[in-house]
Amino acid sequence: MKIREFLFGKPVYVQDEEFGRLQWIATHRKGQGYFEGTRTFGPTGHTLTITLDAPSTGPTAAQRAFWHAIEARYLQLTDAAQKLIEAELRHWKPGFTVHDFQAEFWPVGLDIPSLAESQPVEWELAFETIHDPDHTVTILWRSFEPYFVRIDG
Repeated sequence: MKIREFLFGKPVYVQDEEFGRLQWIATHRKGQGYFEGTRTFGPTGHTLTITLDAPSTGPTAAQRAFWHAIEARYLQLTDAAQKLIEAELRHWKPGFTVHDFQAEFWPVGLDIPSLAESQPVEWELAFETIHDPDHTVTILWRSFEPYFVRIDG
């Protein structure tokens, strides 16, 4: 037995029909946690790290439908996010402009919430960029409207 398994228990995985192999990450609250995995994102072909706030039985049908909605609206989402990204990056680089979003930014992470009855849905989509390889640009959304940019690095 490996030390990590001895201290934290053996990792638990589920095989989801849409998201593939996901690892259950338990939190300090008994019976609660989330899933992590990777998935190819259809609109770009990039592999995303996905985090799903879901019950231990796996992602829900609503989360799968939400994933498909994000894929279907990706170009509209990036058009909306571009304005916020440009405004935020101008604080760092005066006069900053995105010339070709799809070539300059690519998605690397997606957090999908539990999609309980609360509306609007708040979620995150993270990008890496050619403009600064040491930082990740994360867009926070309410439903399909971007409302905040966070730059981490």
